[in-house]
Amino acid sequence: MYIWLLAFLWLGLDQFTKYLLPKFLNWYESVELIPGILRLTLVKNKGAAFGFLPGRFWLFVPVALAFIIFIIAKRETIKEIPLAKLGAPLACAGALGNVIDRVLYGYVIDFIDVPFFSIFNVADIGIVIGIILLALGFYFSERKQKDGINRD
Repeated sequence: MYIWLLAFLWLGLDQFTKYLLPKFLNWYESVELIPGILRLTLVKNKGAAFGFLPGRFWLFVPVALAFIIFIIAKRETIKEIPLAKLGAPLACAGALGNVIDRVLYGYVIDFIDVPFFSIFNVADIGIVIGIILLALGFYFSERKQKDGINRD
């Protein structure tokens, strides 16, 4: 149960940063933090994470909500897998954070600018790390089950 506190904290951090940064930065303005490596650049992302599939942002609302419902439905299985137990709340918080933006503004607020990669936000970090942890958790769990079956 405490692990879902992580989801609320991550969602809070995401929404707080998206609330705060537009008060200090103009849209599409950059502030260099680490030259050539990290900038803050406030952008309106009408696509998916990292700007993929621009213009189809309403498609992502039902997909994100379906993902969250799936995770909730599988919560009993997930809580038995340590990596998945960490990944699920992060991924759900990230998905919900971006859904909130899409519903309120019609776009997602992105601001973490890695010039050689993309511009993203706290929610995107949660989605990526969460999905990786979920995938690894399920992979290792499945492998452990198969190894146990093969030994008998």
